[in-house]
Amino acid sequence: MTMTETPDDKMLERLFAAARADAPVASDAFLAQVMADAAAMVPPAPVPAPRRRGPLAGFVSALAGGWAGLGGLAAATVAGLWIGMAAPDVLHRIAPGLYGDPVSVPFGIDQSAFLLEGDT
Repeated sequence: MTMTETPDDKMLERLFAAARADAPVASDAFLAQVMADAAAMVPPAPVPAPRRRGPLAGFVSALAGGWAGLGGLAAATVAGLWIGMAAPDVLHRIAPGLYGDPVSVPFGIDQSAFLLEGDT
């Protein structure tokens, strides 16, 4: 016996060992009744409402990645329009320095057809 053990501890250990050896076993009828009572208490699963969506809306939503993708696409569109329409004056001064000299790219279109009156 160590210093921390008392005679009561040994007696408790013997009682616990005897209780572990003689564990009660529930009858099959009792367990079946408990399971039947539990099954009776479970509410039925709710039936989801059918989704009403046209074929085009479903295709576009799936193409963009669902509603999260459509939300991100809408936010990016609004941000792009905002930045494009209300660009700060500083951007016009900084952009040529970042990208170098302005570059003109011809697209093979005769631009003289687009000249307005007075432009020559």
